[in-house]
Order: sequence, then C-alpha cells, then structure tokens
Amino acid sequence: MQIGLKVWACNPIAHLHAAVELAGKGLCDYVEIYVIPGMLEKIPLWAEFPGRKVIHAPHLAHNFNPADAALRRSNRAVFAQVREFADALASNIIICHGGTGGSAEESLRQLKSFDDPRIVLENKPFWQHPDLMPRGDRHCRGAVFEEFSAMTKALQVRSCHDLAHTVCMANSLQLDPWQEIARFETLRPAIYHLSDLISADDELDMHAALGSGELNWQKALQMIPQDAMLTLETPKASQENLDDFASEVKLLRSAGF
Repeated sequence: MQIGLKVWACNPIAHLHAAVELAGKGLCDYVEIYVIPGMLEKIPLWAEFPGRKVIHAPHLAHNFNPADAALRRSNRAVFAQVREFADALASNIIICHGGTGGSAEESLRQLKSFDDPRIVLENKPFWQHPDLMPRGDRHCRGAVFEEFSAMTKALQVRSCHDLAHTVCMANSLQLDPWQEIARFETLRPAIYHLSDLISADDELDMHAALGSGELNWQKALQMIPQDAMLTLETPKASQENLDDFASEVKLLRSAGF
C-alpha cells in the first residue's frame, strides 16, 4: 500500500523537512496538499518533496462550495489557484468535495465548468460539521452511494473513497457500514482517505488519530486493493516533526498493509 501524508499549504516548513526525511526512510510515499486560497507562494516549497504530489481543493472551511450557486464566480477563481498547484507540482489528481446544501445539479454544473480531467470526487458524510455550516441545509452532496455514483458518472471522473466518511454516512442513515464500503468499492476508487472515529457510531468525521478510536480500520483496509494509495487524514501534534504520522505508518505496516 502507498501511504500518503495530508498537509495544508499553510503547514510549517518543519513538516516539509520531516516529510522529505520520512520519504527517504520509506515512510511517506506521497503528499496530499490541501490548497488554501492566496498561498501560491507555497508551491515551490512543496516541489522539494521527492515523491508524488496529490492536490486537494478547498472546502467550506475556505468558502469553496460547488453546490452553492451564489459562489459560482468565487469558486471558479479559487479553482484556478488549485489548478496552478496541480500544474506546477505535476499532479494528476485534484480531489474535490461535492459541496454542502444546494443541489447535486448545481454541484455538477460547477464541477463540469472547471473542465479539468484531473478532478477526483470524494464521498462525504451525510451531515456537514455544524461549525462549518451553522445554518441552512447541512446535507452533503455525494454522501449516499446512489447520488455519489450518479455524480461520478455524469462528470466522468474518478473517485476518492474516504472510508470514515462512508461509515459516518451509514451511521446517519442506519445502514450497514461494511455493505456501504463494498458498494463504494464497485467504483474502483483512484485514491483513499483514512482516519479513526472517536466512536464507532459517529455521524461526523472527527479525523481522529489512527488507533485512537473505535473504527475497525483493519477490516476496512482488507476490503480495498492492497496496492491502493491511502492518505492518512490524521492530526499532527507537533509543529516541529511528524512523529505521530510516522508511528501510524509503522502501525499500518505492522498490520500487513
């Protein structure tokens, strides 16, 4: 399994240096960079990482929501910056969320208008975090399998399967999470996300450290291809190092992944 480090464009430079060191030790196969608008100057820094780069478009935390018709113009401007990251870092994957509220039709309209074959659609929990969406419709687009599958087919794009998101969605709708993971696997995802859940019946993704919660991540990983690209979306406790990420990678390796 190829294991990737999730970073934001604003991460401290110490994390870049640590990532380069971990890559040399075989503990970091690629980096997945969450683009923060207005940080194009960070692109040359991450060009120093010796491995593959994956790009993640912003989401509601940075006012990017393809499901919101009122944000069409600003969404296009933000995606132009996302495209600059992907071009400069030679990434063939740009992960996008479908958005929150609005409609799947609006999300499709905007994602199609970006006209970029590198877009990879990520599935979401059924509900958005209330701190990101305190008012209005908190229903995430591309949460349930039927809508997500229809969106990927309409866009003719690949998928990113976030395993914790699938479990959260299943919990919200009282579905069997393992059956839902199997359904999303029929789409043959291009890349995966993994973090732990504080409780096995969580409906919101808390991005808990691997092994700290109740998600049966070993069972989940046994359901996906063993040569998959797997990004750990877990917290970094230190501004100076990535020791927690390295420990999680070792945990995965010791479990045979």
